[in-house]
Amino acid sequence: MDRGIDILKWYPFEKGATILEIYEDNSILKKLDKKINLTSCPIQELQLEGEYDYITLLGTYEYAPIIYQGKMPYIEFLQDLKKHLKSNGKILLAIDNRLGIKYLAGAKSKHYNKIFEGIGSEIRKNKPNLLLKKELEYFIKETGFQNYKFYYPLPDYKNTSCIFTDDFLPKSSHSKILYPTYYEEGSMIIYNEIDAMRQICDNGTFVEFTNSYLIEISNEKIKNDIKFVNYNIFRKEKYKLMLTINQNSVVKLTENDKAKEHIKQIEQYISRLRKLGFEIIEKVENEKILSNFMTADELDKKIVQQIKQGNLEQAYQEIEKWYQYIKERLEKEEVIGENVFEKYKIQIPQEIQDKMHFIKSGFIDLLFENIFYENDKYYFYDQEWCIENIPLEFILYRAINNLYTYNVNRLSQVIERKELLKKFDLNEFEDYFIELEKIIQEQILEKEIIERYKEQMKQYSINLEELNHASMKNNIESVPIQDYKNLEEEKVKIETNYQKLLQEYNTSRGWKLIKLGRKLLGKNHDVLS
Repeated sequence: MDRGIDILKWYPFEKGATILEIYEDNSILKKLDKKINLTSCPIQELQLEGEYDYITLLGTYEYAPIIYQGKMPYIEFLQDLKKHLKSNGKILLAIDNRLGIKYLAGAKSKHYNKIFEGIGSEIRKNKPNLLLKKELEYFIKETGFQNYKFYYPLPDYKNTSCIFTDDFLPKSSHSKILYPTYYEEGSMIIYNEIDAMRQICDNGTFVEFTNSYLIEISNEKIKNDIKFVNYNIFRKEKYKLMLTINQNSVVKLTENDKAKEHIKQIEQYISRLRKLGFEIIEKVENEKILSNFMTADELDKKIVQQIKQGNLEQAYQEIEKWYQYIKERLEKEEVIGENVFEKYKIQIPQEIQDKMHFIKSGFIDLLFENIFYENDKYYFYDQEWCIENIPLEFILYRAINNLYTYNVNRLSQVIERKELLKKFDLNEFEDYFIELEKIIQEQILEKEIIERYKEQMKQYSINLEELNHASMKNNIESVPIQDYKNLEEEKVKIETNYQKLLQEYNTSRGWKLIKLGRKLLGKNHDVLS
């Protein structure tokens, strides 16, 4: 993964545009597959000559007090850049927020000597500074720019998996809030960043405490109407799509040539689903997946609201209604050949398997969060995957499990996940569904992520074996509880970190994660149709 490249991979640079890139360590724009005329220079050797359509400062605006010795170095820097912009030119500026939630949690910034140092400090002279949103707005306005637009990348601009805007801000239940965290050496994290991020989302303070900003600055009106961007940063190359949402439409396109086959496969799935009687809002044109932007709520929001209000019977009825809807359509086709458990050698008792209802076309993302619900009708989207001859109950299981993945704190206060699974007779299937999900995950994730997880779990097993051996060898009657406890905590940490990475399957709402199993991942399988 190229650090920092995703912050502008989505940006609609005009064809043949002239760009001045002012970078710190390495050029980012040279790695982009864009038809542009690029001039790059390091901030340490800054020389401004000529006029440009775009000037980019990714992690370099903070150095203004070192370059300019006046009283207002950040304004002076922008004033100088303004002189070298064409009349309709734009500045693209990315910088961390010194009150970003990661820094409040104890992350270390290379621009400050100690953790938390930036929190209590104002803008320092002759030193680089991270800047607040209010400060950035002040400098832009004082420079005389008439127009600007803020973007909010998560986790930050150096490790971008998605980008929000003021027209599309996240709530705590948004799948992209479950992002992987990255910290510099010297950090000392004192609380869970994601838990805190959920709070600021729901309390209307996201833009003040988000980790980074990207700002588009111009003299002229900014015509770019993109509201949201999302990447599949941990997928294999052949499955990587980029999603953008603008005022009226949603577009998914490939990040590379290898993923073009995936678009073709999705086009076939859309056609199959329509023939089965599903209302699909997406279509494929010119190797892009297109749909109108809908303002209706997804079905998961309705179910969550019912559960939160204590209307469990209504929630049960809503789930059952959806389940019968997909069941009626998916059972139209005859199941032929071995089922998915037989094919992938997942050991399952025959008496358990006999209780399942197998379907030929297993569209496993026909889930609550992938359905717009309007006028008592279902409108489906984001249907990327199909597995032949799977249990219909697996789709129901994933739907309920995902409901808790994104809303666990709110739902568990009313009904625990296990209880809801029990309500729909799913508990005895869970272990086998976990194994199936792990095989699916293995197909989509980058190999090194899986291997890293497997290696960590292997080391855990070795440590556990050594601990058991030491206890037996020394004839210790009482088990060293604390040693075992520490080891179990390490295992939980490994699985939790892996879970965060798996959340990055997302396109629009995501390749949803269910609970991880305890066993190591097995051999490679080819499970996706």
